[in-house]
Amino acid sequence: MTPLFGEFQVRVDPWEVDYGSETPLAPIADQPDEDVALDVELPLDRWAPLRPGSVSPPSRLYFIDGVRRLESRLVVRRNGDILHGGFGSFAVGCVEVRPGRASFGEPSPRREVVLGSGERLPRDVPVRGNLVYAAKSAKGAEPDAPLRTIQSNMRREEAALARRLADMADTLVITDGPLSFEAPGHDTAVGLIKRISHLYLPGNLVPLLAAMPPGARTPLFGIRGKKGGFARLAWFVRLAEVRVGEPELHGLVRLEVREHVGRDAARLCADLTAALLPRFAPPRGRDPRSPQNLIPIGALEQQLRRALGDQRLVRRWIETLVARETANACP
Repeated sequence: MTPLFGEFQVRVDPWEVDYGSETPLAPIADQPDEDVALDVELPLDRWAPLRPGSVSPPSRLYFIDGVRRLESRLVVRRNGDILHGGFGSFAVGCVEVRPGRASFGEPSPRREVVLGSGERLPRDVPVRGNLVYAAKSAKGAEPDAPLRTIQSNMRREEAALARRLADMADTLVITDGPLSFEAPGHDTAVGLIKRISHLYLPGNLVPLLAAMPPGARTPLFGIRGKKGGFARLAWFVRLAEVRVGEPELHGLVRLEVREHVGRDAARLCADLTAALLPRFAPPRGRDPRSPQNLIPIGALEQQLRRALGDQRLVRRWIETLVARETANACP
């Protein structure tokens, strides 16, 4: 019987995934190195919170998100080399919102077994029945390289779905996270960044952000990468009131479109998001990331996690498979 893993000696890291690896991991985060233009819509001395006037909502509003998880970390040895790997899954989907109703699109689960250091297993791995993990490779040698590869593949699927939906007429697409694609003809895709790790604005504009009421937005500003990437037009929107004792920037989200869409189309998207998104902000107590984790996105996350199946059960099946293959490989 040919060993399933070929010449690779595959072992499961005994630490639970939620606690990370025994080897410290570098954080998975975007670290932009970008120039910012503040005078895209208004000169800096005229910056003030902007409230959209009368806007006509689109016929279709889509929210897109993806969830990913690592079912099991792997430590793999081949000859004298030690490689890091992992079994992981992700799923991407959407919520369509029309007047009076909302519905989920069909989720698209993907499962991958990823080895680092540019290596990959010789074939896809059937863990159980139709639970097949596609053999993939990560370039990096560090322990978190496989997880970064799974994250990148998930973002690629999100971008593909956003491109398809944004092609439809009278449609606005909100993707959870930064835009990760640039292709002409997709002007109605808006990236929503709910965790503000980079403000992009100078410190003298923080009081303006702090004073923004719900449903208001900042003027547009431009973001352009110094080392590649693509340029975006961005703005902040306040989703909910700040309560006494809360951080002044609580309830803000940053949104962005590709610079290619032009200032007028970007301004229309900015006004639409300022008018529409506060309606979808969850009340405090319903979601631990309220109000930034919008109700359609929170519901979609739950739907996608269900599509991935029980994580503990899947991990046990993986452990059983690895143990069986290890026993079969022993002389």
